[in-house]
Amino acid sequence: MAFRTSAPERVLLLWCPDWPVEAAVRAQGLKQDASIAIIETGRVFACSAAARAEGVARGLKLREAQARCPTLIVAPHRPADEARTFEPVLTAIEELMPGVQLLRPGVCALRAKGPATYYGGEEEAALWLLDQLDELGVPGTRIGIADGVFTAEQAARQRQPQRIRIVPAGTAANYLASLPIGVLD
Repeated sequence: MAFRTSAPERVLLLWCPDWPVEAAVRAQGLKQDASIAIIETGRVFACSAAARAEGVARGLKLREAQARCPTLIVAPHRPADEARTFEPVLTAIEELMPGVQLLRPGVCALRAKGPATYYGGEEEAALWLLDQLDELGVPGTRIGIADGVFTAEQAARQRQPQRIRIVPAGTAANYLASLPIGVLD
């Protein structure tokens, strides 16, 4: 008896890079372009683009981060603030494309089929979503579309000039094979 396997579900995954920093900016009134580091247990949990330009990176000890960037603004990691400030983003997405699933603050996923059908394709649906997020003032959002949540998230996280990365249906294994083993961390 042969088992018939169904095609994996196409997923549209939205990733807001540096969401802990964005949450601190929104909740604590920090400046958007400042060098900011979010600290958890004495180490950098997340940092702003301005801080990265000064050599600050995730995992650095606080003292090392401050030595690299003397103007560094330090804020504690506050998961509750991240969740609270991401709620309006989820609401806006839900109004545009129902069925959004929160994975963690700054990352959410939804089935690609419905929005792709309604908007005329996966890329068009992603463009509509990015327009909505730009209006909300959510900077640098990226979207990955692929077979499955993991592959879609890896696509969204790829360093690239474009904000949308689509892994064609049925090619997830080949796409993932080209990535470094560290993505499994």
